[in-house]
Amino acid sequence: MKAISRRYDPERDFLRVRDMLSETYAQFDKPLNWTIERWQYARHFCAPMLGAYGLGTASDNSLKDNIEKSKQAIRLWESAICIWENEQDGIAGVVCPDEYVPWHPGSGLAFFQRRPGYDHLLSEMLDYAIKKYVWRGISSVWVPSHDAALSIAAQQRGFKPSDKGLEYWLEIDLAGLPHGHLPEGFTLQSMADNNDLEKRRKIFGLSFYHKDPKEWPTVFSYQELQRAPDYREDLDLAVVAPDGEFVSCCIAWVDMHNKIAMLEPVGSIVLGMGREVVMEGLRRARALGAQIGIMTTSLKYYEKIGFMKKYPYGIKWRKNVS
Repeated sequence: MKAISRRYDPERDFLRVRDMLSETYAQFDKPLNWTIERWQYARHFCAPMLGAYGLGTASDNSLKDNIEKSKQAIRLWESAICIWENEQDGIAGVVCPDEYVPWHPGSGLAFFQRRPGYDHLLSEMLDYAIKKYVWRGISSVWVPSHDAALSIAAQQRGFKPSDKGLEYWLEIDLAGLPHGHLPEGFTLQSMADNNDLEKRRKIFGLSFYHKDPKEWPTVFSYQELQRAPDYREDLDLAVVAPDGEFVSCCIAWVDMHNKIAMLEPVGSIVLGMGREVVMEGLRRARALGAQIGIMTTSLKYYEKIGFMKKYPYGIKWRKNVS
């Protein structure tokens, strides 16, 4: 089936791509495309956060320059996307970035989303990626381990798989989740209980080893995240220590069409509290109708807390284009 490529139109296409990702999740033998939270997280958090990286102090959050840098990064992320569509199926294919700012290696990494029956678009999608996604002379594409068509097409274009960075597909059955066991004085709360963006961006930064407040997400970045269509304040969780500080965090996302729950991001600075906030997120997702929790990761941590490794999920393939 023929499909025509065109530039991405954020007003017209953002929700249409989200819906395509949800619709196609179960249409392949194993999922090939992003799940809905990654599409929203890339636009509504990664782009504005990276655009204002280094400006994260509280005094900078009101500066026009800070906000404008985030907005510029959002526009840059949007400018890297190409859409393929036709009248029959609507959006049939997408090439999009995850983290896309000039100084970040993610600028050279393209992700492919497509409907079943459109493998013939891969050659054209790869040509687009080679031109648009380059960082330090290297163009990279993410190839699911079970995507034979993309593997063949990438190999024909001169891409080679990396020897590191393999991720796995993990799942957890939400029917058998354990009860929470918080230490005395610790509590769980959501952003619906207390939308404290200063504490929330602080625990995010510390969880990912950024001690300097300038490297934490700006308040504007977090406000953008809260505008994502499937973000819910009651699923944005933190474990609170007796002194009132957040010590772990996660956001649960729910795709009700597929009855799945995803976690993005997860962070912790106190041993054991990551598990507690993750399980609470999954319990809340289950209460909304989700049946399975999924993760794509190389971290063994999630297996230790109850996720089951299902199969290798994917790895970067790279090509020198300099």
